[in-house]
Amino acid sequence: MKAANEFYLVLLLIISVLGLLGVNFLCIGAALYAKEKRKRASCTQQVIASVTDIQHRAIGASGYTDADEVKMMSWFPVYEYSVHGTVLRKRASVGTVRPEVSVGQKVNLYVNPNRPDKFYCPADKSAPVRKVFIGVGALCVSVALVLGVVLCMK
Repeated sequence: MKAANEFYLVLLLIISVLGLLGVNFLCIGAALYAKEKRKRASCTQQVIASVTDIQHRAIGASGYTDADEVKMMSWFPVYEYSVHGTVLRKRASVGTVRPEVSVGQKVNLYVNPNRPDKFYCPADKSAPVRKVFIGVGALCVSVALVLGVVLCMK
């Protein structure tokens, strides 16, 4: 009898952890979606930008440099564009594994007319990140629900 109770407690713990993890991933995915939607709603003025540089940066899990930490290298294009007669030069907030554009290339950007330093590039690859968070979250919650149903049926 004691072994059965321990089994149910372990299963309940697994269900709880998976459910909580899934909800966290879903919340992050939803927040990324909301942020992107707000940016697209506020950045309505289309401009032609020129890629002036492509910065190669190490991206780690934390802001601290740790010799044991695995860092991923990302490429961030730097765009130069003009709004209301002012020339701005801004680095993209989304990096890629390899350069997606080349220096000198012209790209379409959408800027916020009230804050021209805020922009988005329709070619940015931010949607796959959001979809991964939502997919992993949905998978974890689904597995937790299935395990919960199995636990209730026993």
